[in-house]
Amino acid sequence: MSVSARRPLLALLALVAGLLPLTTSTAATAVTAGTAGTATAAHRTRVVVRVADCEGCAVFLQQGLRHHWWSSPTRQVHDGKVVFSVASRHTRGMSIGITGPWEATTPHPSGFQAIVTLRYRGVAAGARVTQAVAQGRRRGNACHPGTTADRIVFHVAARKVRIAGNGGPADTTLAWASPQTRVMAGTSQRVYGGIFGAQDIVPCFPS
Repeated sequence: MSVSARRPLLALLALVAGLLPLTTSTAATAVTAGTAGTATAAHRTRVVVRVADCEGCAVFLQQGLRHHWWSSPTRQVHDGKVVFSVASRHTRGMSIGITGPWEATTPHPSGFQAIVTLRYRGVAAGARVTQAVAQGRRRGNACHPGTTADRIVFHVAARKVRIAGNGGPADTTLAWASPQTRVMAGTSQRVYGGIFGAQDIVPCFPS
């Protein structure tokens, strides 16, 4: 092969050699970024709801952000607790739905889904609340501000109460966190006799 014929070939080999490290580096960066993104998205939080005196209560989690809605499967309280494993991103704007076993035999429907009040207006986070205090409150908040922790525990008190339902007396569930927890600012709602009721997913964003 002549010298003149070898020059284009050498130039091509040099070009390929120069490109290979760049291609390998770019691919490695893309894989690293993709792995990091997956790890962040996949982070999960173990949500433990401990419910006193409500064995068999049906509990579920839901998230009601302005542009994102989500709900977990429903699980029954066993040995005083129910546990969920959820993507941590679902804990922002998360609320807890609860249905007492007595609601299955209520004389009339209540017309709403009972929700756990995480904090009543005028009650400090961390304070323990009695049923009398809960029933005397007129506003409450059910929206958790979110967490990236591996585990979070809610201690919930639940009581059977009778109200004026659809068509007549109804048995429903008065439920509140005790101790009270942190909540999202600007998302409190009217409660009746301490009961936080919803007919859809609780909206956890300022109105």
